[in-house]
Amino acid sequence: MNWGHKITIVIISFIVIMLSMVFVAFKQTNEMIENNYYDREIKYQSMIDAAANLNSLSSDSVIIQNTNNLEVQIPKNLVKEFTKGKIEFVKNDDEKKDQLITFAPDVNGSFSINKAKFSSGAYTAKIEWTSGSKSYYREQKIIIKL
Repeated sequence: MNWGHKITIVIISFIVIMLSMVFVAFKQTNEMIENNYYDREIKYQSMIDAAANLNSLSSDSVIIQNTNNLEVQIPKNLVKEFTKGKIEFVKNDDEKKDQLITFAPDVNGSFSINKAKFSSGAYTAKIEWTSGSKSYYREQKIIIKL
């Protein structure tokens, strides 16, 4: 085989590799974790204040994973004036599996969510609620195992 054939093989190999990389790149999905990212950034200081409100009361986890349920546990002293709460479960690798759940705790400050609503994997739980005139917020990483 002469040097002309070798150069032709190298060039054809290079073209095949580049085309396969382009094909793989077009198959990639580049989803943002949040659709309304800029709106949330504007409200970020209020989230920092709400997180500080909760951190001054408790540093414990708000969501505890049991065998069949996720237990949301808020401090008992915030239950009396509780007005509204929501939890946003953001699946880090699949936007279609995100969940938004509104909640109201019982008198002990707990609320139960069935794990069957979710698929296995890593989630970021963003818990927000209002009690009295203050807002409370916590982000918690959860790996749901079914």
